[in-house]
Amino acid sequence: MKTINRSALILLGIVSFLISCEKDITIKQLPYTDKVSIECLLTPGATPVLYLYRTVPFFDPKITKRSLFIDQASVMIKSEHGTDILTPDSAIDPFYCDYKYFYHGGKIIEANVRYDLEVTINGEVFKASTTTDNQVVQLDSVHYVSNFKDIYGEHEGVVCNFKDDPNRVNFYRYEMTRMIDSTTYGVNKIKSPCLGNEKVMVREIGRSIYSDQHMNGVPMVFTVEPAFKHKAGDACYVYLQICDKNMFDYYDQLDKQKLAQMNPFVEPVFLRPTQFINAFGVFGSFVRSDSVLFIYPE
Repeated sequence: MKTINRSALILLGIVSFLISCEKDITIKQLPYTDKVSIECLLTPGATPVLYLYRTVPFFDPKITKRSLFIDQASVMIKSEHGTDILTPDSAIDPFYCDYKYFYHGGKIIEANVRYDLEVTINGEVFKASTTTDNQVVQLDSVHYVSNFKDIYGEHEGVVCNFKDDPNRVNFYRYEMTRMIDSTTYGVNKIKSPCLGNEKVMVREIGRSIYSDQHMNGVPMVFTVEPAFKHKAGDACYVYLQICDKNMFDYYDQLDKQKLAQMNPFVEPVFLRPTQFINAFGVFGSFVRSDSVLFIYPE
């Protein structure tokens, strides 16, 4: 009995010690200077769209996209075919019922052309270049797996199969389009606050970008978690984006940063400017494969 009491006292002492070690810490936010964020991806057959925002510190209070959008800027894209002046525009996101703000051009992007971007904000100029010479690689097949595991946990997945082009260095991303309605919700359990019975098209882009390094010319497979829930019989169209190195350098950074945030054993990754001096972002190009019709089996 004495042994039990002594053990109980020791356990109580340990608990009391741990509780007494708890302390609220107030983090003082250091001075922060925002930077420019530029994102523009060209694809042949479409007009250019450029997103231009300012960055905010991690602990900044919630603010709107409109307040971050830089609408007083000069944005132009030049090529051998002339200059396209991009102007501010906006469009409603049909699922989240919120406006997206961007700059929109009027000239159709052509294949195998060098394009030079020039953004001027309060006298500061940001420049970058890309060439639309990516070659199409076709998807061979798409199938479904009910469970796969990655750093983010266990998920269902869409599996893409294709053969890498052996004649050049390639970078790939997944894309899916599908129709959804108010019964659909995202993987974050959020339902649309405005959709009724009507259906709208959504476009899902894979959060990871893949290189053919060490796999040149061989069959490739990658599995992607869908961004929206589904039911058996839902039809989708899956594409393969074949990207330039500008896209890979930027989105690979983003992917590694997300991995570091999810796993405390991964070395921290901090975004760094790649193409632009004193600004974050990307000016890149890609082409899409032909679409593959995919029907969810469950």
